[in-house]
Amino acid sequence: MSDKSRKLTAQEKRIYLRLLARTRPYAGRLALAVVFGMLFGGSVFGLLFSAKGGMAQVFGGRATRLQESADAWLQSWYGGNLDHDLLLTVAVLAVLLLFIALRGATFFLSKYLIEWVAQRVVMVLRNDLFGKILHLPMLYFTGSRTGELMSRTLNDTQLIERGITEVICDLVQQPFVLLGAATYLFFIDLRLAAISLAVFPVCLLPIAVFGKRVRRHSKAGQERIADLASIQQEAIGGAAIVRAFGTEDREQARFEKHSFDFFRRQIKITASKAAINPLMEFFSVLAACAILLYSRHAGLELSDIILFLGSMVLMYDPVKKLSRVHLVVQQSSAAAERIFAILDVVDNVADLPGARPLHGPISEIRYEGVSFTYGAGKPQVLDGIDSAARSGELVALVGGSGSGKTTLVNLLPRFFDPVAGHVRLDGRDLREFTLESLRRHIGLVTQETILFNDTVFHNVAYGEPGATREQVVAAAKKAHAHDFIQAMPQGYDTVIAERGLLLSGGQRQRLAIARALLRNPPILILDEATSALDTESERAVQLALNEAMQGRTVFAIAHRLSTIQRADQILVLDRGRIAERGRHAELLARGGIYERLYRMQFENQAPDAGVSAP
Repeated sequence: MSDKSRKLTAQEKRIYLRLLARTRPYAGRLALAVVFGMLFGGSVFGLLFSAKGGMAQVFGGRATRLQESADAWLQSWYGGNLDHDLLLTVAVLAVLLLFIALRGATFFLSKYLIEWVAQRVVMVLRNDLFGKILHLPMLYFTGSRTGELMSRTLNDTQLIERGITEVICDLVQQPFVLLGAATYLFFIDLRLAAISLAVFPVCLLPIAVFGKRVRRHSKAGQERIADLASIQQEAIGGAAIVRAFGTEDREQARFEKHSFDFFRRQIKITASKAAINPLMEFFSVLAACAILLYSRHAGLELSDIILFLGSMVLMYDPVKKLSRVHLVVQQSSAAAERIFAILDVVDNVADLPGARPLHGPISEIRYEGVSFTYGAGKPQVLDGIDSAARSGELVALVGGSGSGKTTLVNLLPRFFDPVAGHVRLDGRDLREFTLESLRRHIGLVTQETILFNDTVFHNVAYGEPGATREQVVAAAKKAHAHDFIQAMPQGYDTVIAERGLLLSGGQRQRLAIARALLRNPPILILDEATSALDTESERAVQLALNEAMQGRTVFAIAHRLSTIQRADQILVLDRGRIAERGRHAELLARGGIYERLYRMQFENQAPDAGVSAP
C-alpha cells in the first residue's frame, strides 16, 4: 500500500468480504451481537439523561422531564407522607444505575458473541490452512520456506482474528454510541452542539496524519516476522551444521539484521501511535476551553457543561475506533491474502474422476517417454526416459548430482506427474489409480530420515496406526533394529527426541526401514539410504536392506556403487537422460560414465560384496 493510498482497494475489499463470508455459519450469534451492540450504544443517551437528572436532584438546578414525571408519580402514589426529595433522588439514581447495568451487560454479551465467532473462524481457518499445507503439491515446497509457512499459520491468523473481532465490534457498537452522545449534545444546547460537531473533526487530524505512517510500516513488519521465523527454523533445524562449521556468529548476525529491521519498523509504528494521544488531548482541551467560554456567555448550568464535555469525550473513542477500521481491515486483508494464496493452490496431483483402488500384485513398472520440469522456464530435469522393471527386480539409479535420479523415483508415488509421457503399472497409467491405494503399495527410505518426537513404537507404526505390538516387533527384526531398541531405557516405549537426534544415523535409518516394511509394500524406493553413514552403520543398514528387498521390486538410488554391484539393471543418468544401462560387469566393460565413476570410488580398493539382489 502506497503512502498516498488511504482507501481500501478493490482487492482488499474482495479479500475481506471473502474472510467475512466464513462467519456465515454463525449468523445467529452475530445477529444477537448486533442487537446487544445497538442496546449498548443506545444506553449512552439514557445514561447521560439520567445523570443530568441525578445531578440536578443532588446539586439543584433546572428539573428535567424525568424528574418532573417521577415527582408527579411519587405525589400521586405516596401523597405527602414521605420525603419526596429523598425518594426522587433515590429513584433518579436507581435509573442511572439501571442504565449503567444495561450498558455493562450489553457490552459483555456483544463482545463475547463477536469474540466467540472470531475465534471460531480463526480456529477453522488455521485447521484448514494446516490441512492444506499437508496436501500441497510437492512442487510448492520447492519454492517456499518452512518458516514462512509457519508464520502464516500462526501470526497471520492472529491478525485475522483481530480483523474480525475489532472491526465487527466497532461497527456494531460505536456508531450507536456516537449517535447517542451526539443526540444528547443537541438536547443541552442546539447552537453549541452544531458548532462543536463542525469543529470536532479537527481533533481527529492526528489520526489521519499518523495513521498513514502506521499503514506504511505494518505490512512490511509482518513480512519481517516471516523472515525471522524462517531464519530461526533453518538455524535450529541445521544446528549440527551451524556448530560444525562454526557459523554461530554469522547466523546470529543474520538474525539480528532482520530483527533490527523489524524493530525499526515497529518503533516507527509505536512513535506514530504514541504521538496521536498527546495531540488529541491538546486539541480536546483547546475545544473544552472554547466550550467553557461559550457556556459562560450563554449562562449554562454546571451540570450541563459537565455533561456536554462528557458527551464530547464519549464521542472521541467511537470516532477513533471507527477511523482505524480501515487500517485493521488492510492489515487483516493482507494476512488473509497470504493465507488464501495457500488455500487457493490447485493440486494437480490428485485423484482423477473415475480413479479406482490399486489391488493385487504388480508384475511390471514402466516409464514411457517420461519428461519433467519443475516449472515453466526452468531446465528440463528428465527428458524422454524409457525404462521397465519387472516384479522382484533391483533397479539401481546412478549419476551425478542433478542428473534426475530422485525426480525419477518421485514420479512413482506421484509426488509429481510427468509433463510428458507415462508411468505405468501393468500397462495402466498411475493416474488411473487412487493416490491412497497407490502409495500404500510403495515403501520409501530416504537419506534424510524423518522421525518424530514420540515413542519408538509410534514412529515405526506411523503409517499403520492400527498395527499391533507383534507386527511392529516383526518389522523391527526384519530391519535389524530390534536389538538396539530392546537396549533402550523403555524399549519400544522409549520417547526419542525430535528427528531422532538421540539415535545414531544407522539406528535412525533402520527405524525408517522398519516403518517402510510394516506396510509390506510390493515396491520399495531407497533414496541413497546409506550414503551418509559410517562403514559400521552402513553394514548394519545393508543387512536390513537385504532383508527388506526380498520379494519386492526395488528402485535404489546409489551414491556408493558398492551397494548395487549385483543389481538386475543399473541406469546411469546424465542431464535427465539415460546415458547407459546394463549390469555391473557390462557397464564396466563398456568403459563409459559408470566405469569412470566406479574407478574414482574404488581405485586401489578391493570391491565390496555390497547389497545382494533379491
